[in-house]
Amino acid sequence: MSGSDHTCDVAVVGAGIVGLATALELTADRPGLSVLVLDKEPDVARHQTGHNSGVIHSGIYYKPGSYKARLCVEGARRLRSFCRDQGVPHDMVGKVVVATEPSEVPALRTLHERGLANGVEGLELIGPERLAEIEPHARAV
Repeated sequence: MSGSDHTCDVAVVGAGIVGLATALELTADRPGLSVLVLDKEPDVARHQTGHNSGVIHSGIYYKPGSYKARLCVEGARRLRSFCRDQGVPHDMVGKVVVATEPSEVPALRTLHERGLANGVEGLELIGPERLAEIEPHARAV
C-alpha cells in the first residue's frame, strides 16, 4: 500500500486466529464491507496461533452458566463446524481426565457435572478397565 491511497471500512490488526475470525465474521455479517487485515509478518498465524497446542477446549473447567463456559462450548461447536465445512483437517481424539488417588474422585465428578451443565457433548465417567482400552499407559482409580 505504500504510496497509494487505499481505503477500507474496517482494518483488523493481526492475522492470527482471532484477527482472521474477526474479519470473517465482519464480512459474513455485512456483505460488501471492505475489510483489511494487517500483520507485520509475511504470512498468517506466525506467532501465538501458529504455536498453540492445537486443542479445541471443551468447556468442562468453567462455572456453569458463565460467559466463559458458554463461549467455550459454542466456540468449540462452531470451530468444528467451520473445519468440516471448509475441509480443514482435524481429529476429534477426545480427552481423558483421571483421578490417580481416591481423594481426587470428587473433583473429577465435579468436572463431569460442570461439563454436563455446560452442554459439553460426549462426556462419560469410566473405570480403570475402559481407561486401559483408551490409554493403556494411564493409571487411575
